[in-house]
Amino acid sequence: MTSEQIKLLLEKYWACDTSIEEELVLRTFFSGNTVPEELRKYQPLFLWKTKQLQLKGNGKPTTVKKQASFQWYSFLKIAASVLLIFTLGISINTHYQQEKQMDKIFSDTYSDPEDALRETQNVIGKISSALNLAKNKQDEVHAIDSLEQTPKKNTVE
Repeated sequence: MTSEQIKLLLEKYWACDTSIEEELVLRTFFSGNTVPEELRKYQPLFLWKTKQLQLKGNGKPTTVKKQASFQWYSFLKIAASVLLIFTLGISINTHYQQEKQMDKIFSDTYSDPEDALRETQNVIGKISSALNLAKNKQDEVHAIDSLEQTPKKNTVE
């Protein structure tokens, strides 16, 4: 083909008016070694198109196969599930142990009301003693603070 015919085909190609046969002629022309210097700038485009068609397998659909490598994602899902079950087991066990402990604490009751009254008075007496002791300490601290704040008189002899 002459370079004039190729130029005409290129104009049709840029206008998107070429047929498949005409594009095949252009690819064949530019894949050869006899491309004129003025048209060499278009050669990489048509060589690229030829390589792409070869990679596609001439219209055959290509399928990507899964690699047989170990998949971390599935491992992480399994590990997360095991961790979740383990955590739930621990929390249920802890709750059960706390309930048992609370039952022990609150199950001590008195069958004789007189014993319950004596124990209550004993506990209230201990609380009262502790509060009185704290109040006495507070009064002592308050007295010391008030002594420190009073101005001292200088006596001259």
